[in-house]
Amino acid sequence: MAEFNGKSSAKALSHGKSSAMGCGCFFMFFFGIFLMVGLIGSTAMMSDLLVPYLEVRGWAETPCVITKSEVDGIGNLVLEYQYTYRGLEVAGTGYTYDVAPARPADPVEFVREFPVGAETVCYVNPDDPTEAVLNREFRSTILFAFIPVPFALVGLVGMIAVPVLSRRMSRKIDQLDEKFELPVSAVRLAAVMGQGSKTEWRDTDTPAGPQELRPTQNSKLVFVACLFFSLFWCSIVSFLVMEVIDGWRDGDSPIFMTLFALPFVAVGLGGLCVSLYLFLKMFNPVPKLVVSERKIPLGDTIRIKWLIDGKVSSIRKLTVRLVGKEWIQYRQGTNTYTDTDDFYVHDIAVLEDPFAMEIGEADVTIPIGSMHTVRATNNQIRWELKILGDIRWWPDIDESFSITVLPQSSPPIASESR
Repeated sequence: MAEFNGKSSAKALSHGKSSAMGCGCFFMFFFGIFLMVGLIGSTAMMSDLLVPYLEVRGWAETPCVITKSEVDGIGNLVLEYQYTYRGLEVAGTGYTYDVAPARPADPVEFVREFPVGAETVCYVNPDDPTEAVLNREFRSTILFAFIPVPFALVGLVGMIAVPVLSRRMSRKIDQLDEKFELPVSAVRLAAVMGQGSKTEWRDTDTPAGPQELRPTQNSKLVFVACLFFSLFWCSIVSFLVMEVIDGWRDGDSPIFMTLFALPFVAVGLGGLCVSLYLFLKMFNPVPKLVVSERKIPLGDTIRIKWLIDGKVSSIRKLTVRLVGKEWIQYRQGTNTYTDTDDFYVHDIAVLEDPFAMEIGEADVTIPIGSMHTVRATNNQIRWELKILGDIRWWPDIDESFSITVLPQSSPPIASESR
């Protein structure tokens, strides 16, 4: 049943859908997360990997004698060595400064090379002579400490650039607002356009005549983008998660760090769930739509034909719908608001019979009292044909196909008789 709201001039549409956070604030928050995660990850990774290596480079080289060198039943190295530092005899057990791994790559080879009684050197902490290691070579795992650094740099550059770009954009928008007062509804927009258009609304690239429409959204591209973002996000958060797990494993009980990490983990898991949903959606039956004319004047009628390619029997209900959308963006102070509204909704066909769903035709009339397609900087009127399919226990079909609605054709003026 058709629904058309002709009273939208009283106020801006859909204030409940407005976003109180401007684009600049959103990107500041976005890059702020990058900066914060990068700094936390860099601090945690460097404190575990890089800092111990730098500290041990300043430890004193001291002769020592291996007193115990063997491999236990589970493959771990049992090591002990004796050394004398500043007159103090100490028994050391540390092999390396690194937290993991804390043993040689091949313990059996180490025992063969350093048996009991072998003389070698160890490295003693001058501030604590009881702390010593047998190996202070550079380990490749130290390079992992620098992985979060690019994320911190991206966040820092983004937070510096966003305010500058936002101010430039605000000045441009203010200049446009001075030249053209932005309407807040389709009715007011129609009145302004009737006085002489100052924006380009015609879709000059749209060919005339019958044609098959393409969906407005590429489901595969959306899936790849969502999956890439989710994996990228999870790779960043993984360093924080590893730090939390190591803290609990070491008995430190990092409650604050755990609570801090939970929202970031939730975003990553949510992104993976959405990616899975989009992946499953790609296996849906594919709707195809052919129209007799893509550019339609107000009040005219076109013929549409749809074809569902795939397992039609899985669809419980198929709906073919004509939708008119209003999109408005405006500024109040330093905030940018976006209002959206489906000002016209008409169900062309609602089908439950699989045979009728697979192939069908219908006539579609554009309401004469509505608004034609508009594509301005801050105001848009969009018309779409939508095919919706309800599938039980599976992602539903939701495809949109854009059409261009032209202003109403003017009837020919009859010549006056003389």
